[in-house]
Amino acid sequence: MGSKEDMPQKGLSDKLKADIKFRKKVIISSILIYFFVGYYFFPFRLPVMDTLLKRLVFTFRLQLFGGFTLIMGMMGVIFVRGQSDATADPIKGNAEHLTEVSKNIFQNTLEQYLMHFIGQMVLCTFLSSESMKAIPLLVALFVVGRIVFKFTYQKDSSLRLYGFAPTVLPTFATYAYCTYCLLVYGPGYGFEN
Repeated sequence: MGSKEDMPQKGLSDKLKADIKFRKKVIISSILIYFFVGYYFFPFRLPVMDTLLKRLVFTFRLQLFGGFTLIMGMMGVIFVRGQSDATADPIKGNAEHLTEVSKNIFQNTLEQYLMHFIGQMVLCTFLSSESMKAIPLLVALFVVGRIVFKFTYQKDSSLRLYGFAPTVLPTFATYAYCTYCLLVYGPGYGFEN
């Protein structure tokens, strides 16, 4: 029977906890600065979207850019499968461990995109024409976050938070805001347009 020193520690080390806390502060600060600067100072002009249908169509069209991250993830798996005969045939299962990282990135991107997509489609129904700037800002942050996630996950998975947080935190904020709007304004909000 081993001593206490031989037993694996439960929980995170103090150093790792401090490192994660620092990363969270950097990421949250960066996201807030990005939205503030983007919303108030980025010089892009949006069309007037005075109806619910126009806001939905505009938002739906921008989802194409987020969809490219799914293609990026799929191409990552295809690239690994094309590297050897063992990985080319997933049925035999000889080398599925070689595709694990690429499949994890693709799986996470698919999950994140689904939440991102649903959140934005609902969000645009509560936004005014003037506040629709939030949609392209969310889309751009999602795409950049997914690219950062892919490269950090492949290089050092402990750094993946830098790509994961910029996609999941705005999505959570979107869901929170939409839930608030549903509770305050009701599901029929905006139907008069």
